[in-house]
Amino acid sequence: MKEAGLTHGAFYAHFESREAMLAEAANRACAESAAVAADVVASVPPEQALASMLRTYLSREHLEQVEMGCPLAALGSETPRQASEVRRVTTRHIKEMIDLVARQSPDWGQPGAHERALVTVATMVGTLLLARAVDEPALSASLCEAALKHLPPA
Repeated sequence: MKEAGLTHGAFYAHFESREAMLAEAANRACAESAAVAADVVASVPPEQALASMLRTYLSREHLEQVEMGCPLAALGSETPRQASEVRRVTTRHIKEMIDLVARQSPDWGQPGAHERALVTVATMVGTLLLARAVDEPALSASLCEAALKHLPPA
């Protein structure tokens, strides 16, 4: 705020409420994360998109970029305690992430594809959260490697 030349009061005056400010922050963080995922998908041939997305998401670089990485893994455990506006934004972005993963799947449009996308996203986010939480680099790496080994396309 200081760099932008704003006082706390001037900054908060831009929002109807604290909850509206948090919802906008969540929306922006999730949108930035989604843009990175879309760039990854667009940078490779379609048959490599899902594997590339998974490798990028569970990479050491993403693991170490807590402040710049996926907000779902960084803040997901706090979301249940947030206002409905924040939860609504978060839900929308989770659905978009599931849809992006589903569309990259080789079995997109087949029975069970959406359910596999649900499991894939839950595993991606959960793995990143746990890998960031532990204080043993080897365990952190093992969590990511195991997820990559067992997630589609295996």
